[in-house]
Amino acid sequence: MKIIHFPRWKEVLDASELPERVREGYTVTLRWYLSWCWQHSQGSSVESARAFVAWAAEEKQPNEWVLERWREAINWFFKNAKKQGGFPASTNARGLNDTDAERIEAINEDERKILSVMRRRGMALKTERSYLRHYRSFMRKAGAKRGVGIEASDLKTYLNYLAMERAVASSTQKQALNALVFIAEQVFECELGEIGDFVRAKNRKKIPVVMSKAELRRFFTALSGQKLLMAHLQYAAGLRVSELLRLRVQDFDIERNQLVVRCGKGGKDRVAPLSERLIGDVHEHLKSVRKLFEEDMGRADLVGVYLPEALARKHLNAGKDWRWQWFWPSREISQDPRSGVRRRHHVLEGVCQEAVRQAAKRAGLNKRVTSHTLRHSFATHLLEDGVDIRTVQDLLGHKSVETTQIYLHVMQKPGAGVRSPLDTL
Repeated sequence: MKIIHFPRWKEVLDASELPERVREGYTVTLRWYLSWCWQHSQGSSVESARAFVAWAAEEKQPNEWVLERWREAINWFFKNAKKQGGFPASTNARGLNDTDAERIEAINEDERKILSVMRRRGMALKTERSYLRHYRSFMRKAGAKRGVGIEASDLKTYLNYLAMERAVASSTQKQALNALVFIAEQVFECELGEIGDFVRAKNRKKIPVVMSKAELRRFFTALSGQKLLMAHLQYAAGLRVSELLRLRVQDFDIERNQLVVRCGKGGKDRVAPLSERLIGDVHEHLKSVRKLFEEDMGRADLVGVYLPEALARKHLNAGKDWRWQWFWPSREISQDPRSGVRRRHHVLEGVCQEAVRQAAKRAGLNKRVTSHTLRHSFATHLLEDGVDIRTVQDLLGHKSVETTQIYLHVMQKPGAGVRSPLDTL
């Protein structure tokens, strides 16, 4: 069976001449297909593609038009994999086609200049991908070929397009504005001046999904092993999924029942509570991590875990120090998307998120539960138990208390214990 290696499929798709709606549809289908391959321990191959389409047809029972769109997306994947030099590989499908871990590559001189500036500034890998994709979308819409000619009027037209035609969220429009202003001013040294008034995307305030304590107990019974410890820890400390997965061994202060969240949102550190009920599980998990760490130290082809660049330069061997090891190491060795070296990364976000979705399904919950729901539940339950909102703000790492106040709307007893008037009839 020939396994196709095509880690840059999303980048190639974004740069293609296909209509925008077609690209979006292909993206959804291909992410679904690659996720299915990973869950079934299969590589990207003609055989697995046929099996996926057969499974999806039985599971979703789509009409023939939808089924044909799925086939078109997968056919595009294999045709372009061949053009890009896809080849048989022994690595599992997740390692090959994980778009969260792949390094975006420049396709022209302007894009190489953009990436060079961003990497000199130490910007995150996700920021590289999002900024470059906004730039590509803008260039396609503006019909321009060189970034040096970006003007304020072009930006205004593009921002209006995002709000009026694409109907994107306000956060997406703001991210696009930040990306394009940064690229225009910091990379191409354009004098933008005033962009002027543009149509603002609607700021849709969404009420967070929260599980009750009874629902949480049902949810936790649907998990086991490492996935259960992940869910317990995220709920107990109110962590974002990225914060959970980036924990290192030294971040746990077991004696004081605390853990340190380093470089959270906005690059801020904070202290989070560590539940006493999890101390034994944490100790047992650390034993398995230590065993894996000692095995890795005996391998000459591994260079140690990833460290921030400044720290890696200052402490050359810190990557092989036990204290810096990931608390959730991946089972597979992978290639660093920036340096190209082989090392053991932490578990990917998709693994945790999929485990949460499946557990909620098995628990029979009629809510859209994601890993972030555990963080929402943490905050809401603290407020319901009488914890001061400022304390909850600090524990969550929110910059403004207004962000934390949204949980007041989903408390079991909002306000000063207000009851529905129907209850008093």
